[in-house]
Amino acid sequence: MKNYVSMFVMIIVGFILQTTLFRHLRIAGVSPNILVILTAIAGTTYGQYCGLFTGVISGLFVDMMFSSIIGVNIFIYAVIGFIIGMTNKMYIEDDLIFPTMTIAIGDIIYGVLFYVLKFLLRGRLRLTDYLINTIIPELIYTIILGVIVFKFAHWLDRKLNPPEPVHLGVETKPDDEQ
Repeated sequence: MKNYVSMFVMIIVGFILQTTLFRHLRIAGVSPNILVILTAIAGTTYGQYCGLFTGVISGLFVDMMFSSIIGVNIFIYAVIGFIIGMTNKMYIEDDLIFPTMTIAIGDIIYGVLFYVLKFLLRGRLRLTDYLINTIIPELIYTIILGVIVFKFAHWLDRKLNPPEPVHLGVETKPDDEQ
């Protein structure tokens, strides 16, 4: 339950940062997708159901604020969270490459699904322009910021869920009693 609460708080903070600060810190006309980062982190760290939860809440926030149709971003983020959550068993705690790859895959899935649902279905067929001008620059920016956010989320997870000691069934006495 702590995982869901901490992810919900991170979603709120990430959404506020994405819609305020990073709108002004655009590089090459794009800003990083912090909510994709958080969805990928939730799926990678906690599994498919926490990834799905994070994706649904993230998509709901985006749809409520910026979309005339509720559900498109919920679907996109939920797919990202659930698919990346299935890779949870391959995650090694101190590995940075695997979470970076999942953030990249999540951002690619977001870009492609967003293009299909928002542009392709309306007859706009310029995928290469969208790929070169939006998906690739956003992917690079999101990966760079994603490493920093992942490190923070990993630190926060260690503080909220400290590792429990493993007891091997052998009781030891303190040094002063021996």
